[in-house]
Amino acid sequence: MFKKFVLKNPFQLFLTILLPFLLSTVLLLFVQSSLLSRNFESFALKQVYREQLADLQYTSRNVSALEQTVRSVSTTAFFDDVITDLLYADISTEDINKYQNKLQSYKNIYPFLQSIYIYNGDRMYAVPREQFIYDRLSFDDKGIFPILDDIKNNRSHSIVLRRIPNPMSGIATGADKDLYVYSYLFFDSQVASGKVNEAIILNISEEWIRQSIHSQGNDSGNRIFVIDHGGKLLSDDQAHPMLSDLSAKPYIAQVNASKEQAGSFRMNVDGVDAFITYTSADAFDWKLVSITPYQYIVKDIERMKQKTYLFVVFFIVGSILLTFYFSRRLVVPMSLVIQKYHQLETEKRGELNDRKLQFLRRMLHSKGPLSMEELGKQFQSYGITLDPAAGFLIVLFKIDRFSEFCAAYGVGDRALLKFGIVNIVTELMGPVAPHVCLDLEEDQVLLLLQEDTFIAPSRQSALVDVMHQVQQGAKQYLRLGLSVTFSEPFETLAQLNFHYLKTVDLSYYRLIYGHGCMIFSETIGARTDDFKSSQEKDDELTEALIQGRLQEAKVVLAAMIADASAYSYSALSSMFIRILLLIRHAIGVLETNHAMKVDFEFNGYLMKLQKMETIDEILTDFNALFDRLALELEAKKDNKYLKLLDLVSQIVHRELANPALSLDYIADEIDLSPPYLGKLFKKHRLVSVSDFINNVRLNYASQLVATSTDTITDIMEQSGFASRSHFFTQFKKAYGLTPSQYRLNAKQAGYVQPKPNLDFPDSF
Repeated sequence: MFKKFVLKNPFQLFLTILLPFLLSTVLLLFVQSSLLSRNFESFALKQVYREQLADLQYTSRNVSALEQTVRSVSTTAFFDDVITDLLYADISTEDINKYQNKLQSYKNIYPFLQSIYIYNGDRMYAVPREQFIYDRLSFDDKGIFPILDDIKNNRSHSIVLRRIPNPMSGIATGADKDLYVYSYLFFDSQVASGKVNEAIILNISEEWIRQSIHSQGNDSGNRIFVIDHGGKLLSDDQAHPMLSDLSAKPYIAQVNASKEQAGSFRMNVDGVDAFITYTSADAFDWKLVSITPYQYIVKDIERMKQKTYLFVVFFIVGSILLTFYFSRRLVVPMSLVIQKYHQLETEKRGELNDRKLQFLRRMLHSKGPLSMEELGKQFQSYGITLDPAAGFLIVLFKIDRFSEFCAAYGVGDRALLKFGIVNIVTELMGPVAPHVCLDLEEDQVLLLLQEDTFIAPSRQSALVDVMHQVQQGAKQYLRLGLSVTFSEPFETLAQLNFHYLKTVDLSYYRLIYGHGCMIFSETIGARTDDFKSSQEKDDELTEALIQGRLQEAKVVLAAMIADASAYSYSALSSMFIRILLLIRHAIGVLETNHAMKVDFEFNGYLMKLQKMETIDEILTDFNALFDRLALELEAKKDNKYLKLLDLVSQIVHRELANPALSLDYIADEIDLSPPYLGKLFKKHRLVSVSDFINNVRLNYASQLVATSTDTITDIMEQSGFASRSHFFTQFKKAYGLTPSQYRLNAKQAGYVQPKPNLDFPDSF
């Protein structure tokens, strides 16, 4: 039955072409949907893997940040004179409070620290505790000593999860007897037996590590925990207690056996089908593991499948309906256009038609008197139905966006499209009135009508309706926009050239009325008073451009063009020239004031404006020019800042030995406020002024230490350091050696200046 419908349908040819394409598209959609359904699960697993990996990397960054902070605290404490006394010297009884308060201050400053131990081989100093000083026998945290005595397995800057006595047990209500801590170990030296002589132990609260672990929450069943390289559980997990040995678990064994930095796999975990994601932490040789039950992933996949299949079904049904609808709407007009096109193309090739068009063009451009008798004979020979003795009316069509039209089509295609316009006009005007339509040069198509048929107002309205149909037909079938201009009625063909030229002048009002407009001679020139430009607006535009207020300049420019548009095309053209002169003057001032060069050439820009067809296009181009000016002014401003920062660098190197060199000193010299200079320097150099000064001084001091014979004190003063202890601390922090050790190494190995160990940018 369907085959019978297709064969007998008047749109048989169109459907014969369309149906194979439609069926192929439907088949392709089903095949593609089938393949996608098989890949949904893989896609969802990749999504879950990316989300879980992001959570694990977030946790890894938190752990790394905590490790860096603890390393910094231990290093700072090691160089603290008070801590140094506890590590290397015996302290007097009367100074116990001073040392205890010092350790307590570290504990107060860093809230993640549960407690701090200082061990010097014989004694253990601990806060918080009931006492401050213990020996190995009296200290209640016995578990720390096996670690200190086994330096082979517990190196400096390592961390150990331990269970220690809670000093708050028995004091605070409900306090646990024991608690978990992560002990961070910092050793300075060791004896031959492998035991530690001096050590700083920072006990990190387990709660801080737990807070650093980022999890999606229990609603998805997701678990995130930390294990060490041996498979021991190092964080709180709802399925296992801390310090549990999970190395025998198959999924942990697979994680530890992996050589990849991160990865994922599917496996049974404690009787539950699960998706496991893992990654190696940047600190402490830990691994982070995330486990998500597979049922939660499958649930989302099934929902996604249902939505996808539903979308495919609706798409197929909608495509079939739209296909048959457009087949009915498009076949008939397309067939008529193609048929008429072939008919007119045949006529166009005929010699008679060529002579007819040449005759009409000569008549249009002729300025001399025309013989009515001779014209009648010519009209009759060419089959023109117009009466030379009757009145006439010119309708001029202009192709909108003609520059784009020329860029999109070659000469031959443009001629065919203009011939299509003539075809549409002829077809629509045929049953309405005697006429002749011909293709003119450039973007013009001219329609010459017998004016006597449109004297009545109702007939004039009918003409406008026909012109609307011409515009719609050109847009629908040729994808071209047309603007229409009507001449005044005239009595004889002797006035044809005059009224044609006048109609061409009227057509330029498209600049004001826009694309697709209809221009009537009686609607032009509503204002007869002379247009006078506003000097106030001229000054506003110039001042806004010179001062860089480009948004304000755009508003003033739009107002000036709107004022001129209310008068005439000539007034608007004059306004454009005036605006260009004002812009040229403003650009000249900007180039002088800011030592810059703007790409603007007056005559070239004027020719460019003359090719534009509407005010909107001109405003858009002017606004683009203003935006370019704004970018060039901003770039000039940034260059000014860079020169200012170079001046700061020069002052620092010049005043290096001056102990008073500081942010305030430099700001006073270059006449800027210290806060503003500090923010500006930090923004562009990514380092504070004080850190920059300190780094330059250390570089200079290291060169003198390695290459000169000056004393360390003299070098310290030449480098601008006022405090000997501060200089030694900063030097050792930067280079890992004291100045004396640094000089000795430089003499033995030959001087090669190392890069200081500072977290600053490589370039200043």
